[in-house]
Amino acid sequence: MLHGVPGRSLRARLLIGLLSVTGAGLLLTCVVGFLTLRTFITERLDAQLVLAAERAMVRLDNDIPPVGVDAPSSSPYIVVLLDPRTGDVQQVFGDAMREDVVLDRIAALPLEELTARARDGEIFQLEGGDASVPPHRATARMRTGSILVTGVPTNDREEYSWQLVLTQLITVLLLLTALTMAGRWLIIRGLEPLSRMATTADRISTGSDLSARMPGSESFSEAGRLAGAINTMLRRLEHAFDAQRASEQRVRAFAADASHELRTPLTTILGYSELYRQGAIPTGELPDAMRRIEDEAERMSRLVAELLELARLDRVGSLQLGRADLASAVRDMVEDGRTLEPDRAISLEAPEELWCDVDEARIRQVVANLLGNVREHTPAGTQAAVWLESRDAEGVAVLRVSDEGPGMSEEDLRRAFDRFYRGTREPGGGSGLGLSIVHAIAAAHHGDVDITSAPGAGTAVTVVLPLRHDDTAA
Repeated sequence: MLHGVPGRSLRARLLIGLLSVTGAGLLLTCVVGFLTLRTFITERLDAQLVLAAERAMVRLDNDIPPVGVDAPSSSPYIVVLLDPRTGDVQQVFGDAMREDVVLDRIAALPLEELTARARDGEIFQLEGGDASVPPHRATARMRTGSILVTGVPTNDREEYSWQLVLTQLITVLLLLTALTMAGRWLIIRGLEPLSRMATTADRISTGSDLSARMPGSESFSEAGRLAGAINTMLRRLEHAFDAQRASEQRVRAFAADASHELRTPLTTILGYSELYRQGAIPTGELPDAMRRIEDEAERMSRLVAELLELARLDRVGSLQLGRADLASAVRDMVEDGRTLEPDRAISLEAPEELWCDVDEARIRQVVANLLGNVREHTPAGTQAAVWLESRDAEGVAVLRVSDEGPGMSEEDLRRAFDRFYRGTREPGGGSGLGLSIVHAIAAAHHGDVDITSAPGAGTAVTVVLPLRHDDTAA
């Protein structure tokens, strides 16, 4: 019903629907009441009619006219005696008004039909002729030498029934009027939360502030549950937009940093190439120039490889997971570190074996990067320690690489995992992507990385990896 009123507001459709349903119900009640009252009065008239006919028969059998104080009925009635052969009126008794109309109606009945009704004793209705005279309920009886027709008018039935209809119609109009005012107030009050939500939604859609929330979410009503669901969606959208903005900012910063890092080796290579083309490099200095070009090309190649590595790690499903012995992999990488720096003491504390669902090549890269940071940022001979353990209760493996070097400042510590951030390192001392790669590998394993350091107190990097990995999440 409400969908059939296009272009109207929800308030108007609800009010129209409420009034339509209520009006239809009241009209149905009016019809039922009218028919019920009419049937009741008809049954009462029929009972009076039968009683009046029987009394009239008794009085006539006793040669007493059915009139006077002991009349057959206390209500208006008419008793007509007809000749059974001709249908002519023999006698008329009673006090019904407009006897002439009643007699005309009786005369309009075929004599055969009247005789059949007299034998059956059924009740029938006399109507027709003057419409201002209400119908009469009538019955016929056979007597010796005559047919007795008794009738009672249905004035009460017609008057009371239509008075009831008029009363109910007036009541319906009054109720619908009151319901219109009360329903409008209730609907406006009930839809007020939706109006506030619509206003909030308009404010959100026309602006860039997603921090606004739908009011009334603390209520347990339907509107409150809707507001709560919308607020949950808005929080997710806000987080998604924040993540998108942060990602865009990281991409822009990453592109700017990558361009800056690649510009230096390219400038060096182009400069020496231009000098060589112009013949400005003496023959004795040519080997040194070629060495510089080779160093810069190698640096640029290493930087591009690390950038590609980060790009692969940022892609979902980049890991090649398998069951691997983490302890064996860490021991191998420590041995490699000792080989590269025989003068540096690197201690190792690890179990005999520690099986874990990891990408073994990536884990080896983590250890290599952390040991590489120790070599790069601590003086030669500074002691380092590698520690590995399994925490079965937590379902994780913990790898820690620490050194006793000069440590990091608070600013360097805060930005340690930022890409291309070198902090206080000397120019040319690495790309600034080592810890970023470690963090990306741990995140791809659904693990975590933490770093602790202080000036003069050394640095410790802790990597936490789950012992078992959900393949669907990778």
